[in-house]
Amino acid sequence: MKTVKSLAALTCGIAFLQSVNAIPCVEIDKVAQRWPWNNKVDITYTITDGQDLANGTYYRLVFTIKINGQVHTIDGTTDVGASANTGTHTVTWTAPAGIKATTFTTSASIYTHDAPSGDDYMVVDLDSRTCTYEGLLATQEASNQRYNTALYKTDKVVLRKVAAGGTYPTGDDANYSSANSARTWTTDRDYYIGIFMITQAQYQKIMGKNPSGNTKEIEGDIVEHRPVEQVAWITLRGMSNAKPRDPVVANASGGFFPRFNALTGLNFDFPTEVMFEIAARAGVTTAYSWGDSIDYDYIVYYGNAQGSSRAVGSMKPNDWGLYDTSGNMWEYTLDGYIPAGEGTEPASANMANKQDPWTPSIGNGVRVWARGGASWEEGESTKNHHRLCMISYRNGIHGGVSGSKSIGFRVALVKEP
Repeated sequence: MKTVKSLAALTCGIAFLQSVNAIPCVEIDKVAQRWPWNNKVDITYTITDGQDLANGTYYRLVFTIKINGQVHTIDGTTDVGASANTGTHTVTWTAPAGIKATTFTTSASIYTHDAPSGDDYMVVDLDSRTCTYEGLLATQEASNQRYNTALYKTDKVVLRKVAAGGTYPTGDDANYSSANSARTWTTDRDYYIGIFMITQAQYQKIMGKNPSGNTKEIEGDIVEHRPVEQVAWITLRGMSNAKPRDPVVANASGGFFPRFNALTGLNFDFPTEVMFEIAARAGVTTAYSWGDSIDYDYIVYYGNAQGSSRAVGSMKPNDWGLYDTSGNMWEYTLDGYIPAGEGTEPASANMANKQDPWTPSIGNGVRVWARGGASWEEGESTKNHHRLCMISYRNGIHGGVSGSKSIGFRVALVKEP
C-alpha cells in the first residue's frame, strides 16, 4: 500500500503554545487500512521533544486524514488515545463503514493540554457525558495521586488499561482457590477496568437513587465514596432473566449498565473472572497482590472497618493502581456457575479451562462468581478474612438477590482487536 503525506504531514510547533521549552514535532510515518478490508485504520507517527511528564508539560494530538476525497478529523484525546510522548507510536482509528482505500493524505497537529495524553486510562465524565483518554504520569504513584480524589469518586469514572499482547498469570494450585488452577494468558485485545468499585455517589448520578445500606458515619470516611451495594446482578444489567453471555442493551431509562452505555455510547459490563484476576494480580503470582503474607495497609477488614464497608481508595492500591481488589467488598463478575447438587459443572468451572479471557461461563440461572472478599463484616475470623482476600479466591452467589450489603461491582470494557 502507498501512503501519501501532505506538505503538512510534518508539524513542528504547537498551536496556542507560548513556551521557551524545546519545540515538539510530530511526523506521520505510515497510514494503512487493515486487510482484508475493514474499517480499522492504523496510524503510525513519531514525536520529537514530546510531553514532559515529570514537569507537567502535556500535549494532545489532532489528526486530519483525507480518504477518497472526504476529510476526517481524529481527536487523539477522545477518539484514539494518542500518546504525545517522545518516540514512535501507532493508534487505530475506526473509520466510517464502507471505506476502502490504499492512499491517504494525513497530517497531525500538536497542542498544549491539561492532562497527559495516551491511552493508559479512560475517564468517563458523568456530567458532560464524554469519554476521554489519558496517559500514565511519570510514575504509577503519581497517577494514583491524580485519580484518588473526590472528583473520580463522584463525577467521573476512571478505568485502567490492561494492554493486549501481555502475558498474565491467574490462579494457583492451592485448595483455597475453588478449582481455580494456575494458568498464564496471552491477550489479543486491550481492555479497561475501573480502578475503583462504582461508588454510591456515582450510582446516584446514573440512577437517581442510592440503594446502599452501608451508611454508618465513621470519622474520616465519606459515605458517598463507599461502594454501592444492595443491588442485584440482573438489575445492574437491566434484564430480569439475564444470562452471562446476553449482551447489555443500551437504554437511557434502564438499569445501571444500560444507562451507562446509553450515556457513553460504549459497551461496558462486569469484568469476567479472568479479566478481574489479571487486573487484581497486576502481574504477580503471589497469594496477594503485594506478596504472600497479609498486609493490613492494603485491605479493609473487620479490624479497621468499624462494621461497614469503607470509601474506595482508603487503602493502598496494587501495582497497576487498582484499589480494593482484595477486601472491602465482594464484586460481581460476568461468569456464571452451577452450584453443587444442581448438575454437572462444565470444564470452564475451573477458570484455567476457559476458552479465552472474554467469554464468561454460562452457569445455571443467574448464579455468578464473585471476587474480592467482603472482609469487613463483623464476625469474620482472622483466618477467614486472610483466605477471602487471596486473589484467586472466588465465591458463588445468586445474581438475582439484591439485599446484600457486602457485594459491589466495578465496570470493564473490552476493546475490539
